[in-house]
Amino acid sequence: MLSEPQIIWEKWSDPFGFSKDQHILPEYENEYYEDNQQKNQVLITNMGIIPFNEATDCSKIFNFWIGHTNFNISTVIAQLIQDVDGVETLDVFTRYRFRVAFGKAFVDRDVINQINTIINQTLK
Repeated sequence: MLSEPQIIWEKWSDPFGFSKDQHILPEYENEYYEDNQQKNQVLITNMGIIPFNEATDCSKIFNFWIGHTNFNISTVIAQLIQDVDGVETLDVFTRYRFRVAFGKAFVDRDVINQINTIINQTLK
């Protein structure tokens, strides 16, 4: 670990590569059903079939950010991040990478600064 704890922040981008106006899943994910002569895109999940539209598009529902760290994201660190006001979700991907979503009523830069501050105070 470097002497100074560091988080490099990156805006999360949709893994399917959607732009703001595009809602097309890769071909292997596409499933269609007929509904009044209109094709509707759906997602098949372990929770059943879900229509894919603006209301179910996670890139429109959540304000996701990725954090890349030079320190281990322990259970204690993960709890500190979750406890910051404005953090809606936290997914730890690896010991050095996590994804958070910030609530829409919060300014993302303010939440990022709060996370950075609490981590620096804890790890120094």
